[in-house]
Amino acid sequence: MDLVFYVPGVILLVTAVLNLPGMRGYWRDPLMAASFCVLLIGAVVCILSAPPTIAVVNALTGIANFSAPLVYSGMSALSACYLVLMIAWRGGAPGRVARSSGLVIRVYALVVVGIVVLFGLADAPVERTRDLDTYYAGTPYMREMILLYLVAHTAATAALACMCLSWLRKVRDLTRTGLALIAVGVLFDLSYQIAKYLAIGARWQGRDWDFLSTSVSPPLVAVAGVTVAAGFALPRVGPTAAANFRAWRRSRLLRPLWLEMRDLRTPVADTHWWDLPVVRLVQQEIAILDGILVCSPYLDNEVGRTACSALRAQTALPTPAPGAPYPHPSSGGRRVPDHAEIVAEAAMLAVARTRVSAGPDAERPSDVGRLRSVAQPHLMVALARALSSSPLVAEARQRATRQRTPDA
Repeated sequence: MDLVFYVPGVILLVTAVLNLPGMRGYWRDPLMAASFCVLLIGAVVCILSAPPTIAVVNALTGIANFSAPLVYSGMSALSACYLVLMIAWRGGAPGRVARSSGLVIRVYALVVVGIVVLFGLADAPVERTRDLDTYYAGTPYMREMILLYLVAHTAATAALACMCLSWLRKVRDLTRTGLALIAVGVLFDLSYQIAKYLAIGARWQGRDWDFLSTSVSPPLVAVAGVTVAAGFALPRVGPTAAANFRAWRRSRLLRPLWLEMRDLRTPVADTHWWDLPVVRLVQQEIAILDGILVCSPYLDNEVGRTACSALRAQTALPTPAPGAPYPHPSSGGRRVPDHAEIVAEAAMLAVARTRVSAGPDAERPSDVGRLRSVAQPHLMVALARALSSSPLVAEARQRATRQRTPDA
């Protein structure tokens, strides 16, 4: 049961830590600051709400139920951050945004002060780690403290729902998806609050519906916190995450070509395991292009024509003319190479790489060619695939290796 608190807390905390480097220089941006505060405060509240953590905090302070005003204050601060973040996200005149954000912060600061004062006036000597809301539902000042927190949280949730729904039809793409996630989180949050209100009201009527507060509400508020935080984060993190995923995928596809060329690269900045995929991809492509540049004087058109003719013969396609340069010229020079020509260019590159390894005395071809596939991103991926998987390329490489070492 305690995992319901710790798992979302850890998720939010890890997300906050991962976003910390991006906060450098942006602390004065209300949107960035509020985003980070939502993640950090949400993580702290989830962890502090877990019964084992409550017991530890109470023991360390020596005050029974000291965790109650701590958690309620954290939830109130989180409610304020949600509203400030939505206000900043929607934008508008800077003065209006600042005034609205300032009003929210002042109101919820008073709520936090009220929670602390009411707890100080209350008499709550019996420690309750799981059912404090219902156990003290009729205790003077504790009752008011609990209701103050719940009403303030409900007001924030209602305001958030109204802003979210009024904006939902006006946006598209990731912003719309983020708002939809926030709306779903708000529904879970309202369900949590209804369960709390029903359990407390039942206590006032002399009934025992404590299970609504102790068993039903914790998973609801945990899901709500993670979903709302994800909704706010998605429009800002989503494009970056998508770009890094595309970079990771392209880097993986280009790996065979990079492995061939990396030893020929000119000195560039080293990459580290913690670098983002977009950074690693840039360095990888630099190494590939540098390596191809080194191999350029050894690109043999005859090797390309031989490989292209062999593959076209296997697939019953037209073969290049004996004296034609490779690849075939097209009207305007803009024709995209087909699969046979990509395989041929891969064979040329494999042979050129073998000749470069032979050293400065390696024989250079009389009919020097060039690679067209490196000019377009998707063709470079096709070149890498052919380099690693085509039997014709492997055969051309072996032939070049035998010519380099005739005694083998």
